[in-house]
Amino acid sequence: MRINAFIAGQLGLSRREVDRKISDGKVFVDGKQAVLGQLVDESGSRVVCDGTSVALGLSTIHTIALYKPVAYLTTRHDPQCRKTVMDLLPSRYQMLKPAGRLDYDSEGLVLLSNDGKFIHEFTHPKFMTEKQYEVYFSSRLSIELLESFEKGVRLDEGIATVDRIQQTSDYSAELVIHQGWNRQIRRMASYCDNEVVRLIRTRVGKVCLDDMSPGDWNEISYT
Repeated sequence: MRINAFIAGQLGLSRREVDRKISDGKVFVDGKQAVLGQLVDESGSRVVCDGTSVALGLSTIHTIALYKPVAYLTTRHDPQCRKTVMDLLPSRYQMLKPAGRLDYDSEGLVLLSNDGKFIHEFTHPKFMTEKQYEVYFSSRLSIELLESFEKGVRLDEGIATVDRIQQTSDYSAELVIHQGWNRQIRRMASYCDNEVVRLIRTRVGKVCLDDMSPGDWNEISYT
């Protein structure tokens, strides 16, 4: 099997991403730097990518639902050595890749998988995957804020909207979006002269946080 196809399948990367890592000297086979187009022996070669050992002969698909705590990055590696979601998982799941992001200051559901198709369907905008949040604000919710969230707020990327929003208390609301731009809900609140003090993602697509606590994770099957 070609090395880019193998690593892509195991780590949930695109083949182009793997080729870049090979060109950058980040992939080794049996202790030697890999080259583009190289074949690997599925019965015995030892492959290392970005310092992570990639086990051969294991094509099992794994998908994890994780409750990300505040102050963890949704990424595999951080150059500044801050905590990432990978620090919450045992070694056997270190080949997984996050399906999308969740802000450093936010908490809640993050999905990780080594299934490239799953990751693509949960991250590409054309699939319009719903994401549900519980949001707590620093000031009382106003009619103007609720209406602005529904009608749309102009951000740098364009008009940001929510699909649905329901006020749950004087200071909180449950909302559903599919856009998922960087810090979108926080920036929308700032535009409306309010501030998000706590944000919890409770659902992505059909997968729900349920009764999980920060740091908890479960392996799931998604159909």
